[in-house]
Amino acid sequence: MEKIQLIGSRITSITAKRDQEFSGEVSIKTNIQIVSFDSVPEDDSTMKTSYVFEIDYGDLGNVKLNGVIFVKTTTEVIASLIESLSEKKIEMEEHAYITNLIIQKASIKAFELEDELGLPIHMNLPKVQIKDKE
Repeated sequence: MEKIQLIGSRITSITAKRDQEFSGEVSIKTNIQIVSFDSVPEDDSTMKTSYVFEIDYGDLGNVKLNGVIFVKTTTEVIASLIESLSEKKIEMEEHAYITNLIIQKASIKAFELEDELGLPIHMNLPKVQIKDKE
């Protein structure tokens, strides 16, 4: 895999809601959609990735974040990623790496919103456990 360096990220819009009257079982579905890969005209080794990160809690509520991340990489990788998205192929390691960057950046904001709204956390966090003494 070619080297990819995160150089910036930004949330462009936030939608979050919770139904206070909800009672019942909660199902959590997370959807990450890369909307576009674009080369930055001022610097052909910089790529802008637009995305939508959505957590659906069914009738309980939802959290939706639109955002962009900026990465530095080679012009060849940028061209390949743009082509792979237009052909709906997500087989490149670089694509997976960028998706993981989106998950990291968007999850931080989603955790904050989930806490404020009283929604369940959308992913399992590490837990400390005490070992049994034998």
